Amino acid sequence: MFFPFLTESTVPGISMSTSVDRALQVEEILGTIFQHLSPYVWDRKAVLTVPNRVNLSYGKDFSHLGVDALPCMENQVALAQCARVSRTIAPHALKVLWRTLPDIQPLLHLLNVMGFSYGDLASGLPIHTFPSTIELSPNEWKWRRYRWYASCVIGVRSVIDYDALEAWSDLGGPPLLPKLQSARFRIDPRSYNRTLRLLTSSIRDLSISFDSTSSRLWEGSRYSTTDVLTAAARLAPAVEMLNITFRVPPKDLCPVLPRFSHLRILVVTGWMTPSLHEAIEALEHLEVLYVKLYWTRNAEPGMRNLPTRRCHNVKTLVALTLSEPITWALQSTEFPHAETVRLEVWPHSSDATDMLTHVMETLHHNAPRMRTFTLTARSAFTHGDRPPPRLVTVIDPLLQHSVLETLSITLKDNYAFALTRDDILSMSSAWPNIVNLTLGHAPTRNNDALPPVTTFLELVNALPRLQTLILCARFDCTGRDNWRDASISPHPLRQLFLGLDPETGSYRPDKTWRALAAVLDHCFPRLELKYDLVQPEAVGAQAMETWQDVLRHLQDIRSGGRRSLSPPEL
Repeated sequence: MFFPFLTESTVPGISMSTSVDRALQVEEILGTIFQHLSPYVWDRKAVLTVPNRVNLSYGKDFSHLGVDALPCMENQVALAQCARVSRTIAPHALKVLWRTLPDIQPLLHLLNVMGFSYGDLASGLPIHTFPSTIELSPNEWKWRRYRWYASCVIGVRSVIDYDALEAWSDLGGPPLLPKLQSARFRIDPRSYNRTLRLLTSSIRDLSISFDSTSSRLWEGSRYSTTDVLTAAARLAPAVEMLNITFRVPPKDLCPVLPRFSHLRILVVTGWMTPSLHEAIEALEHLEVLYVKLYWTRNAEPGMRNLPTRRCHNVKTLVALTLSEPITWALQSTEFPHAETVRLEVWPHSSDATDMLTHVMETLHHNAPRMRTFTLTARSAFTHGDRPPPRLVTVIDPLLQHSVLETLSITLKDNYAFALTRDDILSMSSAWPNIVNLTLGHAPTRNNDALPPVTTFLELVNALPRLQTLILCARFDCTGRDNWRDASISPHPLRQLFLGLDPETGSYRPDKTWRALAAVLDHCFPRLELKYDLVQPEAVGAQAMETWQDVLRHLQDIRSGGRRSLSPPEL
């Protein structure tokens, strides 16, 4: 698929007689057309700047972020077919086809397919590694063709490690890729120098992992983390996105990381140390920061007394595995221009509600411009026989953060919280500009003070910009005759999930849910029928099934179903 040049054009002498034919001779037009056939439609930088689109996996390091998407095979086939049609369009199709490679194997296959003779060597190495001497080769045209394909490569998606480079050991490799912009490397002391040969001034997106499968080889190695990053900053000074996975707690990073003077996105997997905390502040152009910490009980002593630092330009912050080191780091870091924060708290053996509240309070003070806050938490701790806490007591610091426009809190597994009518109505004054509000959690099983179902209408009516609302409050649906005519002015709400108390709708529940669907149809004409706004592990399977019943009634009403309710029927 990557070598269509081996097949001659099927229409080598086609005449350009029409205006369309002549237009296809314009390089800019051809380039624009074939860009739409790129097998990889993702933009890693765009993905990372919108963290809610990123799949964060507890079992993976962050080196995979933004590269999970599979290529579009239909586009690959189409590009190869186009390259066989005409010599005029072949270069444009091939440039897009070779722009992003799955790995560096296609270049190795290219050498084999072309049948090069390695008799012409320079200093004992194949000539393809020495572009300045290509003109001296008896196979000059073949080498030039190879170099043309190599110069098309902009990105390599898979990790380039010792095994990948070892395949080139007899060919003088690795191949020189003069226009490489995006690459991922797993550093191994045995292939240190070969790895550095692939680093060029054109690289903008660089991933470096020190977590080698042969980590024991680092013991006694003369290369250190600082050496590798110093060399990378020297050879690839224009890097804008740097993704690092540390094998051991990093030290002496402050004089090294700032050498990436154009860095805008930093992704770190490993440990939070005073050295890393200091280095992050020195990155003057940093806009996006991702941090995943390995769980450890023995944080460095210096983490408890960090000096306050300011990340002046950071607009997006993402943290996975919230633990004491990162909590201390957040307390000691000001983000005056941060607008988006996402936190992921994964299973642990203690109740994390106090820690969550403390972090929210820290963000309220240290990130005054935060407009989007997303939290996903799981806990192995159960409340036992204790009554579940009120959710507003946990998120109280955020109730003071009036600039919020998107708030998404999903508390899975053993988290259960109560929401009263007063708690819900207080949100309209706390967040007057809220657009997306998600509070997903297991509803309390306590029947005291369940909010009436009309409470959510009062909330929505007070928030004219609201487009998404998810509330798991176990709304009381009794007294159908009292609320079935409830109404507000048509509202632009598009997505809705309500946790309903199934017991209060146990008397003729089908009619209860249909009456609620009729209210929704009248108040929210733009409401979408989305069944997957929340996850069962957060709100419970029964809550999901109940709400799906309501949506099915709404769909039937909109389609003109005969089962629409009428007053006599009630």
